Amino acid sequence: MADYRVYVGNRLFDIRIEKDLLLVNGDQYKFDLESINGNGLHILRDPIRNVEAYLQSNKNGSYDIQIDGIHLSAEVVLGFQNQTKISDKNKGLVISPMAGLIVDILVKKGDYVQEGDTILIQEAMKMQMKIRSANAGKITKLHTAIGDQVNKGELLISLDAAESLPTNPNDPQPMRK
Repeated sequence: MADYRVYVGNRLFDIRIEKDLLLVNGDQYKFDLESINGNGLHILRDPIRNVEAYLQSNKNGSYDIQIDGIHLSAEVVLGFQNQTKISDKNKGLVISPMAGLIVDILVKKGDYVQEGDTILIQEAMKMQMKIRSANAGKITKLHTAIGDQVNKGELLISLDAAESLPTNPNDPQPMRK
């Protein structure tokens, strides 16, 4: 089972994949996805028809998708349920939602971030996912580095969670990603 949050333009889709069942915003679809050439070409089969789909990962964690001649760009975030249910104990901690490789870190100690800002890119199963801050605050420590292999549940970044960010114009400005 895997949970994803997918942004296509300004539209948001919460997706859960369980074997051959696909849940998109709670609606169920039966499907089979078969890789044809290992270079992004797939056949998407549902009970009614087969569709050729091309999926290409970009370095910035987004995907170019072409289905039936329609071109889309999508941003994929793994573990949407984990992001929306944060206990007070974990507030201010960015935890790895999966085992994978740290591809890029977009913040440094002392940076301010808003809730939802992309703070690092993690790769798993040849898919790059943007890991976002679940809280607004100031980055206090990086517990990982580019090129590190991390486990699910491993602490990646600590931040001093804040209800609001500084408004003093002399203070560092929040990151915008």
